[in-house]
Amino acid sequence: MSDTTSANIKLIAPELTAFIDANPSAVSLVLADAVLMVSDTIYGKFEERAQRYLAAHLLTLISNASSGSGGSAAGAVSRERVGEVEIEYAVSGGSCGSVYSSTSYGRTFMDIKRGAVPSFTVMTP
Repeated sequence: MSDTTSANIKLIAPELTAFIDANPSAVSLVLADAVLMVSDTIYGKFEERAQRYLAAHLLTLISNASSGSGGSAAGAVSRERVGEVEIEYAVSGGSCGSVYSSTSYGRTFMDIKRGAVPSFTVMTP
């Protein structure tokens, strides 16, 4: 199967087009990481799609970090208000799944992963 490209990422994440065009080195690095993390052996026919959504997720995180904004890709938020004082916390989980849930692309990647990677059950006699 073939690996994903920046053109494919632009198709699913048009809001990343300017970032992708302005940062070709970062995009090359993220694409290389996605290729290493998502192999044909495990993902089979879903390989390119999983790479595409993983790369879009990572590029969204990098883009938001470089722009200094949390962006609309942020996950759940908790808000606390007492009188005129208000505090807002980003809810942070302890698992890798919580990192992927911070963007819609990460959530789609996890859906692809759940569908492509078989789960294992250990049974003892």
